[in-house]
Amino acid sequence: MTFCGSCFRVSGYVLVVLIAVYAYFYVECQQESQEKEEAGKMVVKEEFKPEETDVKDVPLNFCKYGESMNTDLGLWFMFGSSLPCPLIKLVSFLSSSNYQTGLKADDKSVEQKVTIYDARKNSPGSFHETGFTLVELEDDPETTEWRSNEQSNENADIKKFHKQMEPHIKALYPDAKKILWTINVVRGGDKFMDQPKALGAPHLDYHQNKTARVEFHEEFPALDFGLSEPKILLGDMDGDEGTFKVMLGVWKPIHPAVVCDHPLAVMDAKTFHSDNQTPNNLHMDLLFFKYHNLNGAISHSPDQKWYYYPFQTTKEVLVFHQYSDGEWLSNPHTSFHNKNCPEGSESRISVELRVSLFF
Repeated sequence: MTFCGSCFRVSGYVLVVLIAVYAYFYVECQQESQEKEEAGKMVVKEEFKPEETDVKDVPLNFCKYGESMNTDLGLWFMFGSSLPCPLIKLVSFLSSSNYQTGLKADDKSVEQKVTIYDARKNSPGSFHETGFTLVELEDDPETTEWRSNEQSNENADIKKFHKQMEPHIKALYPDAKKILWTINVVRGGDKFMDQPKALGAPHLDYHQNKTARVEFHEEFPALDFGLSEPKILLGDMDGDEGTFKVMLGVWKPIHPAVVCDHPLAVMDAKTFHSDNQTPNNLHMDLLFFKYHNLNGAISHSPDQKWYYYPFQTTKEVLVFHQYSDGEWLSNPHTSFHNKNCPEGSESRISVELRVSLFF
């Protein structure tokens, strides 16, 4: 009885402390919200200049040349967009991670200012030269449930968009024997499982060195269920229907109808040198299992050229290379803050998909 009483007392003390910390973060969140609102009122809006679509002096955080990175993501990175601010801060406090991103990463970034060119008027080259292109859909997508999941529901609404895009994918890679869609994730939203915008940090979702990937997963096993992208890249899904060679990124806005701020920028693959890629060892703790992946960290070079499509619409789809096997063709990418936008421009919500091609 005495032991149980002691347990209850200790639990009570811990609960009181947690409530006090939560209350502190609640007040802090309220203050931050008010400060943000006041700061927005004080900002002097620059005159919108629609003819100036090349964006200069954009600050991007690159990794240091030749240095690898380690990135740890907590459980709530996946759920933070739908959680209250005080709870996010409490989790951050307990886990020592960045409450805005759920990120614990090596401090190895270097800010560089770059120019991001308008790909509509500067015409960087063909898809197979630059690694990217813009696909204009004939009709508005029928898909409305962008968070639906094909792996858990064979009738998922996202399959309508897959079907709409596949002729365009085949036109880009007519020799592909199999097209395999893997993930779709909404960024910038506030619903369950939405993720934050990947803002101001050039990266590749997959490191381009296959040998390094094999060595990484010997130490950190890849997920062994569902359409595991690391497993695809390791060749575990090769077979009679083909051998995996290419993974494409597919990105489009879903709100507003025309995007000005926070568009996606991609690096011209012709200007991306292999020595500007280093390993980013990604580890995501999802409570019941852990996800490990070898991402690509990107260092800066003056040779690099960046492009975006200003005022991209919901009928326009940016297609770019996440990974190519057998040739150096990939596009580091990031979102960025575009200051030259009409007053009242809404921050975008987008959907990001990946599709694997087998030959």
